[in-house]
Amino acid sequence: MSDPVFARPEKDPEFDPKRFLPRPLFESPEMKVVRATFLAGQFIPVHAPDVHVALYILSGEGEVVAGKERRNVTEGDLVVVPRKVRRGVKAKTDMIVLHVVSPSPTQADHGDMGERIARGEFELPA
Repeated sequence: MSDPVFARPEKDPEFDPKRFLPRPLFESPEMKVVRATFLAGQFIPVHAPDVHVALYILSGEGEVVAGKERRNVTEGDLVVVPRKVRRGVKAKTDMIVLHVVSPSPTQADHGDMGERIARGEFELPA
């Protein structure tokens, strides 16, 4: 069993000039909670992992792909995407997003995302 976590994920954010920065706040086999910070233009590529995700926009503005939907999001918005449904996040401004993922993702869920980020490839390859 893990210890309880008390956090203010929007406070004192860190950003990486090269790519979005995920900071785990809690992790167990059943769930992972991450604060993800994005500079304008940074993204998580569209992918379809075998995990559920809830995205809560703490600050900033961006775009979320969820299934066949593509929506603008801003502070206070919540997006929930079921497992095996494609999703991606792209920041229009500096942005902080709280990700709650269940179960915790595996390397197979993320596939070649690091390479796609390096290539600047947000959408799924055709």
